Amino acid sequence: MKKPSISFFCPAYFDEKNLPILIPIVVEVLRKNASEFEIIIVEDGSPDNTKEVADMLAEKYKPYIKVVHHTKNTGYGGALKKGFNIAKKYEYVFFTDGDNQYDVREFSRLLPYIGAYDAVLGYRTKRALTMMRNIQTRVFNWIIRSLFSLRVKDINCSMKVISRKALNSISLDSDGSFIEAELLIKLQDKGYKIKEVEVTHYPRVFGKASGGDRKLIFKTISEMMQFYKHRNSRNI
Repeated sequence: MKKPSISFFCPAYFDEKNLPILIPIVVEVLRKNASEFEIIIVEDGSPDNTKEVADMLAEKYKPYIKVVHHTKNTGYGGALKKGFNIAKKYEYVFFTDGDNQYDVREFSRLLPYIGAYDAVLGYRTKRALTMMRNIQTRVFNWIIRSLFSLRVKDINCSMKVISRKALNSISLDSDGSFIEAELLIKLQDKGYKIKEVEVTHYPRVFGKASGGDRKLIFKTISEMMQFYKHRNSRNI
């Protein structure tokens, strides 16, 4: 099997202790499995030392790594959108979070399907989340599948590989956590082939998560409803 060329990116926020663990593994995995690669860290205006740590890693592993800094926190959706817009050098875009809740070495599980599918997605059979976050995630997945007939088990599993060709054919508008749902709905609407592969989800050890924040939840609901209305108006 021919090795793919890969643009990898990860959003980073409160990840000063996570990045030094994650990035060496990413370098190791891509050296082994990619013909060519780049690594992009989207440092999302973190108030801790994530910025300095990301710059240090870019210096250590140059020329593979570049860091994009946001002067203000744009949120998860904004960081993902920036990553999708910048990771354009190679034929596939691979992304995960900067918080070490996924083992990048499990990229080997996704790799056999690259080429036969336009998007290869991880899915979690067991989510390392609090009970409330688990409920929120399950409800969100059910709503999205019901509203948009999206045939995906785990929408917000942040372990995805997508062809650059497919990404170039769509535009993403969401700035909040709805962005991954928007991405997958638009890929499905265009008829792209999607494959899901089981991956492991680990508890976050360092830093702090913000997915359960009420403002983010309301923003996600607002973006979802706006997208629903716009999509339906086009189909009338």
